[in-house]
Amino acid sequence: MVTVNPIFLSKQAGNASACLDASLRFLRQSWGAQWVGLGFVVDACSRFLDLKSEAQTDVSARLLAAAQQVADRIEAECSQHQSQGQSAHFREPRYHNRLHFSDSLTTLALQVSIESAHTGLHDPAWKAAMLLIAVAHDLHHPGRVNTVAAEIERHSFNALQPHLAQCGVPTPWIDRIEAVILRSDFSAVADNHQRVAGQAFAWNTDWATVLLNEADIMTSASAEFGPDLSRALADEWERIQFPAHRSVATPQGRRAFLESIQFSSYSAGVLGAAEKVRAQLASL
Repeated sequence: MVTVNPIFLSKQAGNASACLDASLRFLRQSWGAQWVGLGFVVDACSRFLDLKSEAQTDVSARLLAAAQQVADRIEAECSQHQSQGQSAHFREPRYHNRLHFSDSLTTLALQVSIESAHTGLHDPAWKAAMLLIAVAHDLHHPGRVNTVAAEIERHSFNALQPHLAQCGVPTPWIDRIEAVILRSDFSAVADNHQRVAGQAFAWNTDWATVLLNEADIMTSASAEFGPDLSRALADEWERIQFPAHRSVATPQGRRAFLESIQFSSYSAGVLGAAEKVRAQLASL
């Protein structure tokens, strides 16, 4: 039985933004000491979203089982590398690793909770699907950049498919998950936000994609955690000699990143994402 840490995704936190920051700090303390594991994060997020207590549908149970299976598989693969005398942290990409997956999961769980409470649209299947998408959107990321649109995202979805089949995820949900993961390619983000412009929130692939896009970069957009992640991305890119490794962690690179990102959701507003970006730009 996983014991949920009282700091991580605490419903007693003063506000959602403080809850997110405390949770991200907890993940980093664990990452640097004794890693709690992706299984813990998935389980804690599902409990936070009441997926463990509310009456589950057959679909939500299957989606959640797939999310847990993917998390356990990732940890098992990293443990195998360690048992062979090789550090899992060095084998993993410096940025697209289990900490990044956990950041995305944690942020997305908060966003899903906020959107559900604000709209009254409580959908266990979509809640479970969002956790599955978050843990799998960069599955087996090779630590390089796309040479064609959605190349790495296609690789991640293909790696996910056996888990979907094993857990009996219905075809319509497989199609939705595929659409969201493929559209998480950074080059598609502006179009994703345009698709929901002026649209009320609803549980569909357009809004799910935007929430994933936002959760994917929200930690990087923060003043507290972002600079370290920029340096991690620079290290990841240096290994493949991608030219942008020289600039991404510089003040100019940081400004370019902050100016390029967008937030459209109500939940991102509650978490203060755009305000934090504006404050950083004013100080750079």
